[in-house]
Amino acid sequence: MSSSRWYPEWDANAASTATTVRRRGGTLAISRYSCKSNRVSSIRLFVLSTLAERGEMHGHQIRLQAAEDRAEQWASVKPGALYGALARLARENLIAVVRSEREGNRPERTVYAITVEGRRALAVLHEQMLRSVVVPTDPFDLALAHTAATSTEALHDIVTARLLDYRARVAAARAQQASAAPWLTPAEEAVITHQLARLETEVRWHEALLDLVSKITTVRLPS
Repeated sequence: MSSSRWYPEWDANAASTATTVRRRGGTLAISRYSCKSNRVSSIRLFVLSTLAERGEMHGHQIRLQAAEDRAEQWASVKPGALYGALARLARENLIAVVRSEREGNRPERTVYAITVEGRRALAVLHEQMLRSVVVPTDPFDLALAHTAATSTEALHDIVTARLLDYRARVAAARAQQASAAPWLTPAEEAVITHQLARLETEVRWHEALLDLVSKITTVRLPS
C-alpha cells in the first residue's frame, strides 16, 4: 500500500499580494503564477504535485489517487473537479497531453505529464502555500454574534449538536491516523496531527460555549 499524502486547506486570496518568493540562492518571480492569472488553489497543487511525483497519469488515475489520499476530506480537492482542472492546466501549458490509451472495452483515456512551465508554477505555488498563514473564518461566529432572537434552549441544542459532530470527527481522525500510521512519512504525520489539533480545539471551545449559552441569550439589544 502506498503512503497517503495529505494537503491542508488553502486560501487562494492569501497569495494574491505576493510578488516574489525568496529562496536560497536568489528569488523566484511569481507574477506569472499569481492567483490573479492562474486562480491558485489546492486542486492545482494536487494535480501538479501528483504528476511531478508519480509521472505520467490519466485523469482516472489522478482521481483514484485523490480518493486514496482522502484529498476531499483534508483539502478543497474534490475528485469530480479534477477533469476540469486538467483541462485548464493543459490550456495554460502547465501540463501536456502525451498520448491516449485504451484498455479493453474501457473508454479511451488521455494521459498527461507536467511540463517545464508546470514545474516552475508548482515550485511557486508550493512555496506560497507553505509561507502563507491562513486563518479560516466560520459563518457560525457571525450567526452567534446575532442571536438576540434565539432562545436559550434552541442555542443550547445547536451548540450541543455541533459539539457532538466535532467529537465524532476527532474520533474518526484518530482512527484514521492509527490505521495509516505504518505508511505515513514524518511530514504526513505532522499534517494529520495539525488537523487533529484544530478539531480538538473546536471541541474545547464548544464545551466552553455551552456554559455561556444562557448568558448569551439573556443579553438583549436595546429596542
